[in-house]
Amino acid sequence: LKDAVSKLSGLAIVEVAEMDMQMELFAAPNDPMLDKQWNLTDIGMERVWATGATGQGVIVAVIDTGVSRVEDLENTHMLKGASFVPGAATAEDDQGHGTHVAGTIAQSTNNGKGVAGIAPGATILPVKVLSGAGFGSSAWIAAGIDYAVDEGAQVINLSLGGGYSSIIHNAI
Repeated sequence: LKDAVSKLSGLAIVEVAEMDMQMELFAAPNDPMLDKQWNLTDIGMERVWATGATGQGVIVAVIDTGVSRVEDLENTHMLKGASFVPGAATAEDDQGHGTHVAGTIAQSTNNGKGVAGIAPGATILPVKVLSGAGFGSSAWIAAGIDYAVDEGAQVINLSLGGGYSSIIHNAI
């Protein structure tokens, strides 16, 4: 059969010749720890994944402790980002929370490793506004929000809290 495919491929009137192969649906990713992500079932991600939606072309700002490139984020499109934490020159995560959040959003999915991301085709914009201890000022956070908007973020994730802040409200 390989000879036949090779001969057919050489004909000008044949657009494509290849061996027939079995395909399968990927309504649910094959990531081994997906069953531990009960939250994705709760928000109906299997229905979303079945549509083929991946978040491609969407910039998601993760305004948090920064983001580090770990194994399941190695193929995720990630922008350079910025830090608004004094003394932290980059948006590298020194606490882990921001990396976890970025992974939930856009880590590699259906790759047979780890867990699944909600929008694996999205682009992550890391914005460090919380220190390695997990704290940040309202001014840092507001500056991070302004930066994310200026950089074209269409979605902004803020997995942080505290009291009401007018400066953060105005930035949003």
